[in-house]
Amino acid sequence: MTAPLSTWTFGLLLFCVLTDIGREINFKAATMRADRDRYVVSLLTHPFLWMGIVFWAVEGVAWLLVLEHTALAIAFPVMALTYAGTPLAAGLMLGERLNRGQRMGAGLVAVGVAIVSLSDLKG
Repeated sequence: MTAPLSTWTFGLLLFCVLTDIGREINFKAATMRADRDRYVVSLLTHPFLWMGIVFWAVEGVAWLLVLEHTALAIAFPVMALTYAGTPLAAGLMLGERLNRGQRMGAGLVAVGVAIVSLSDLKG
């Protein structure tokens, strides 16, 4: 049995969310900048791809620490913040446009995650 979500594990979870978002933004940026004539080689030599891979590895280690101390029933729903944060970050950093429904959906995901995570946060 794992302990309730502590402030430390909540912070570690948010770190996982941010590195997950960073990974996706880097992967997308790498694909956008890859040379179409030499796509695979260009992609494999692009720094954004490798930064995304670093984020992926660091997140994996952090996620294992989270799982050691937090119930999966709490930790996994918090990771759903990536479904809200990634499109918002893509809008801010990559210039992707989000329609009203997408923005509202991101907000609903964030509210749902807050309800799940804060219901188990130690005071």
